Amino acid sequence: MDQIDAGALVGWKANNLGSRIVLNLQTMHRAEGEDKEMRERAIMMDGNQAVLLANYLYEITGQSRPRRRSLLESIFGT
Repeated sequence: MDQIDAGALVGWKANNLGSRIVLNLQTMHRAEGEDKEMRERAIMMDGNQAVLLANYLYEITGQSRPRRRSLLESIFGT
């Protein structure tokens, strides 16, 4: 079995390409006795995969997704 390429997530950016989304993840890596190394990985997904990932992250963190504000709430700032 191959080793897992593990690192700490330090940044991300998403680009909407229409029917696809590119998620760029920046991770910091350090092997024992080595300098830190920043790596970037681009992951392409469709909209359904992005929604499933977002819902999964909300679920495992125990948080609820933000609710949408109604038109009146957005106008009156409540």
